Amino acid sequence: MISPAFPPELEQFVEEQVAEGRYGSPQELVVTAVRVLREVEARQSQFGEDVRLGVEQLERGEFNEYDEAGLRERFEELKRRALSHQ
Repeated sequence: MISPAFPPELEQFVEEQVAEGRYGSPQELVVTAVRVLREVEARQSQFGEDVRLGVEQLERGEFNEYDEAGLRERFEELKRRALSHQ
């Protein structure tokens, strides 16, 4: 198992988190941190892919234009659909 060496300010933070009972051990905190980092990186990757696809759609002319009233109407429609799925 990897046992990271923390800079002093991070070591203090880790010790505080364990002392407060938020984590059972420094290793548990590191495992949680790595899982969160992995999730963040996956979301960033997906976001980049979504932006790329959106730009391609724009370039192909696949978009809708809305004025202020149209945006309000679209928002209300989406809100109704979301509430009906609860």
